[in-house]
Amino acid sequence: MSSHHQPGLGIEHPYSHQIMIGSAVFFFLTWILDTFFLQLFIDLRKSIPLIFRIVIFTITLVLAFILMNSSQKKIFSESQTEPGLVSDGIYALVRHPLYLSIPLLYMAFSLLSVSILSFFSILFIFIFFDRMVVFEEKELVNILGDVYREYTQLTPRWIPRFSNLYQLIFASRDD
Repeated sequence: MSSHHQPGLGIEHPYSHQIMIGSAVFFFLTWILDTFFLQLFIDLRKSIPLIFRIVIFTITLVLAFILMNSSQKKIFSESQTEPGLVSDGIYALVRHPLYLSIPLLYMAFSLLSVSILSFFSILFIFIFFDRMVVFEEKELVNILGDVYREYTQLTPRWIPRFSNLYQLIFASRDD
């Protein structure tokens, strides 16, 4: 299977589409199995009020969709005329907001149902996502060189730094 190359966007992992689809199938099968059939840790689920779980689910789901939408808008917007590194906006917080949004989406469902088995499946999926990202980042270093290396020093791969979040919030107010 060949890697996809779009000018300026780097090279995707050769199995990125299979990993994405496979992760969704694996997660939702695990979630359905645990939530509706195995019901592991049902006492824990019953001890957390449903309204609290719905609020946490909603917040996590909204965050996942913000990451997903912001990353897509930034990469494929009309203003992105020149191919190259995108390091502002949501990409100033984390290097892979779209990839981060997917486990967050899964996390929302796990939090709603308090599915412990699903939490473990998210960790397993995250390992695959991380390996996929490591491959793609090596390709980006080959394409962009020191510019990408500097970006990796300033911007975390997965978990935003508070200072980056602070700068993004207050920089957007100055515009």
